[in-house]
Amino acid sequence: MRVFEEIKPAVKIYCEDNDSVKPFLKKVCEGLEEEGVPFEINIKHGEEPEYMAISASRESRINIGIFIGKDGICILQHAKMPYSMPIMKIYPNLGITDEYRMLGTNAARLAKNMPLKF
Repeated sequence: MRVFEEIKPAVKIYCEDNDSVKPFLKKVCEGLEEEGVPFEINIKHGEEPEYMAISASRESRINIGIFIGKDGICILQHAKMPYSMPIMKIYPNLGITDEYRMLGTNAARLAKNMPLKF
């Protein structure tokens, strides 16, 4: 008998560096927890932010991924959306902390097929 590892449905979050993104990551996770959607955090270093976000969404079982860069850029992406058209994007030094929480809430609402908040 073979034992298979169960892949749990969750939003995948890719971070470049855990220490520098901690305040942004905390707000995004608060938004996801508020809506009751599970998430997984992975430390990944890579190319451009859009590529990392689409990679996270393709690795997620529910096709939703988030990328948080060490400079503060944050991207919400769905695997079925075009690469260059993320659902939500927060630019570094322009976003306020409430926007990061809203991005997490919108990721959860996308998973539950509910209308997004803006």
